[in-house]
Amino acid sequence: MKATNSRYGFVLPVTLFLMALCTVAVATVLGYVSFTTRMTALHLGNSVCRLAAQSAIEATKSEIYRAFYTYSGGSSVRIGTMTGTAFNWFDSYSQGTAATATAPGTPSYIGSGTVVTLPGTTNINGCIVTPIVWHSERITGQPAAIVTLRATAVRENPGGMTSTSTIEERIRFALMRSRVFDNAYFVNNYGWFQGSSITANGDVRANGNLYLDSGCTVNGHAYAARNDELGVIGTIQNTGKMQSQSAYWSNCGSFARPTSPAYTGGDYYGGGYDTSFTVTERLHPYQDELTMPYISDLSEYIKYAQDSGGKLSGGISYKIDSNGNVTQSSLGTINAHYDGAGPSGNTSLSDKGALVLEGTASNPIVIDGPVVIDSDVVIRGYVKGQGTIYSGRNIHIVGTIQYVNGPTWSHPDTNPDATAAANASKDLLGLAAKGNIVMGDYTLSSWLGSSSSGLQYYLKNGPYVQKYICDESDKNIGYPRTTEYGWTSNESKFCGDYTQKDGGKKVNVTSTTQTVYDPKTRRYVQQTTTTIADSATRKYYESVCPEKLIQHLCADTQSSRGAYQPTITRIDAVMYNNHGIIGHIGNCTINGSLVCRNEAMIYEGGLKINWDHRLYSGLSGSMSNALGLPMDASRPPQTLSWREVSN
Repeated sequence: MKATNSRYGFVLPVTLFLMALCTVAVATVLGYVSFTTRMTALHLGNSVCRLAAQSAIEATKSEIYRAFYTYSGGSSVRIGTMTGTAFNWFDSYSQGTAATATAPGTPSYIGSGTVVTLPGTTNINGCIVTPIVWHSERITGQPAAIVTLRATAVRENPGGMTSTSTIEERIRFALMRSRVFDNAYFVNNYGWFQGSSITANGDVRANGNLYLDSGCTVNGHAYAARNDELGVIGTIQNTGKMQSQSAYWSNCGSFARPTSPAYTGGDYYGGGYDTSFTVTERLHPYQDELTMPYISDLSEYIKYAQDSGGKLSGGISYKIDSNGNVTQSSLGTINAHYDGAGPSGNTSLSDKGALVLEGTASNPIVIDGPVVIDSDVVIRGYVKGQGTIYSGRNIHIVGTIQYVNGPTWSHPDTNPDATAAANASKDLLGLAAKGNIVMGDYTLSSWLGSSSSGLQYYLKNGPYVQKYICDESDKNIGYPRTTEYGWTSNESKFCGDYTQKDGGKKVNVTSTTQTVYDPKTRRYVQQTTTTIADSATRKYYESVCPEKLIQHLCADTQSSRGAYQPTITRIDAVMYNNHGIIGHIGNCTINGSLVCRNEAMIYEGGLKINWDHRLYSGLSGSMSNALGLPMDASRPPQTLSWREVSN
């Protein structure tokens, strides 16, 4: 054999082997590329599925919030509920089932009345997505519910691999105290701080233009809002004054909010600790309106008070006997709702459902939760406990209202959490009227005064009071004027004149004296006959109760020159109503908040309003939920937890 023939026989197998090796290598590379491509598509598909599932949750969350907001009355606030009639809505839901590629989850729903039906299957970016309500529960003792949402997204990727992702969120839906209570002074119309001796230790706000007297003091922010109904743009005239930190701490008193700029942590900071701004920086014109809530149909509040176990007790109740004399007795206990005989004692008269109350230092009025009084409330004196008195018409403040055990804040306050705990159970009274809150003895002619400079100047249609839309349920007390009460035509808005007759009745006590012959003594004697009856002369600011009771409880006087001399010097309460806060006060301090649609107050000497820090709507755990003030659903849903569930 020759050597050349041997060499040629070796080359061919090697070549074939190398070709095979290259083929395997190429196949391996192509397989790796294919695998990598498929895995990349899988991971990309997983990411797309996560985004699709999250998108479905966000859309579902938004739809649930929209429906609950509508159900709960939206920004037309109903009640400050804790156990929450509104939250019964979350009890009605259908729990979904986990979705698979072959069996998407069953369509789910949540809500009663206004029901949100979730789509069973939708296509988002090529993913088949099924959102479901996994769980729903109310939070005991809080105005909140937690809803657990799940959304599963499935996607077929190129190459036959399937991506899937299930996202779960736990979301808190809650009512919050209406932000109108974040202010020492809030008026839904023209706001005016007039006089150099008026001080607000807290924010002031108007849903309209705001006038700050150049000499007034506002230790807080000042807001004015555009208001299309009034045709104003929300201007602030003048700047007023603001005290320095040291001057504030020296003069504000223990009821005023803390304001310690050095402390910047915790829930309470934004509600009274941050005042690190200048005089001009605190002015905020041209703002959006804050919705001024209405006290709506009284039956809703009665149900709420009953569910909450509200009680009113202690103190003294005043009445008129058959001879027209003022009498008094123990109030006893009112459970949630009072609709019995008024001070006249006659359930057929117009004061039915009205109460006249006084608390003394040894026998204070005790409030525990919300209590509804069908008609007027006349009140003065010492109060203890936490709760709100809802009046179906007017609340008449006829003297000083003072807490037995009020809150206190240190200045400076270095431990807000400890202060909050210490003040949590301190006295806190809400006075909420469907009509007006009226101060002083309106039976004196000088209370109303002249049309040019007296109180009535601020009670009639003009710069201080303009026509406004009323809640439908207020037609029962004359807002707006309707044909049902004798007016010639219906009006869509209140006329803006509180000095007019409202179409209702009040109880009058009249005495007639005549000379009669007494056959026993054979002499002519004076005989007095007392008549207690209804009179159709009631004005918006007047009470349904006999004027004799107002005069008996008010210490206000009228000088020989006709000047009005008020004696109310302190009001510890959150005052809130559908219409006006009006009347005369003396050199007075208000500890709480003043919230109304119109304000017409004349003070003597000075007026200080100390905002009660416990009213701050931004607190995650409010100290005063038991108060029962109106709340709304304007707080956005809050995500408590998020996770990707294994499929």
